[in-house]
Amino acid sequence: MLMIGSLLTASAGVASLWLGMAGQVVAPPLADQAQAAFDPVARTYPALNATVMVGGEIVWESEGGWERDDADGVDRPYNVYSVAKMLTALAYARLEQTDGLDLDTPVRQIDPDLPAHYDAVTLRSLLEHQAGVRHYTSRADWISFSDRRCETPADALGHFIDAPLSPPEGDEIAYSTYGYVLLSHLLVQLTGTDSFDAAMRDALGDTYLARRDSDDAEKATNWVDLGEGPQTIDGLSAECKFGAGGLLASSRELAEMGHALAAGEMVDLGGWTELPGPWAGHAPEADLHYAAHSGGSPGGRSFMLIYVEPQVSVALTGNADSENLQALSIELADLFAGLEPADE
Repeated sequence: MLMIGSLLTASAGVASLWLGMAGQVVAPPLADQAQAAFDPVARTYPALNATVMVGGEIVWESEGGWERDDADGVDRPYNVYSVAKMLTALAYARLEQTDGLDLDTPVRQIDPDLPAHYDAVTLRSLLEHQAGVRHYTSRADWISFSDRRCETPADALGHFIDAPLSPPEGDEIAYSTYGYVLLSHLLVQLTGTDSFDAAMRDALGDTYLARRDSDDAEKATNWVDLGEGPQTIDGLSAECKFGAGGLLASSRELAEMGHALAAGEMVDLGGWTELPGPWAGHAPEADLHYAAHSGGSPGGRSFMLIYVEPQVSVALTGNADSENLQALSIELADLFAGLEPADE
């Protein structure tokens, strides 16, 4: 099989990818190589789970860490943080393709109660991180927002909506979690549903396997380090982030959603290069399309990486903000690229 050589760079949770065919033969056994790559990273986490799918089949999974819960394993839900942004962008892409949603619609046409300084803001500018909505200003701002409790995205808007906008110049981005919180609110408005999960299911159908965080959500214990060493904090919630970083999913669920994307079950792959958001692209040298996004915040870290043509989907989920997972995701995706699922 061929190994796909790749270089992935990420900034503030948004990933861009370049891939080229290296033409190297990957020696068996793949599982041993995957485990050897996984174990050193897993040792930096209380718990870390991994799932790799090829062509819709799980070809390798593992769990590690020094405080893992073997009872639940890869089925245990974690806060996936900013990986939620990619799923939210896919919901909008699906509505564009199936319902004719115009992503250049000004957001005040959807919600006229938004402040007047949002007049020029469109759905596309929010999806592309170009609207100028502010991001976290400090750790105190992050903690203050995490201390909020929300039933709907509308409950979260008061934290940031009145702040002035600072749009970036040209094609630059101004990464904003709060911009995607606003997109979460607008998605509920557009779908006419009564919750964010219902809005995501309305847009993505059965391919949506995540669910929003909440005070009583069943999930892995979050380990955080706020300057006093790793500790568990009861009740740590990202619920007010919704599609900006407030979703729960297991590594298996993320990998299954990645496969649904690669298989064309989420969106029409014909318009791949026009998909909204800086997380999808095309490597012309290999004629390979990809998608990638990271998530990380006190309490968790995740990474989702999809190679479309070989239909390789890699998902990693951890319960602390430890070592960045992009390099491991690439190594696993490259290792299994081109692998055909074994017959039963």
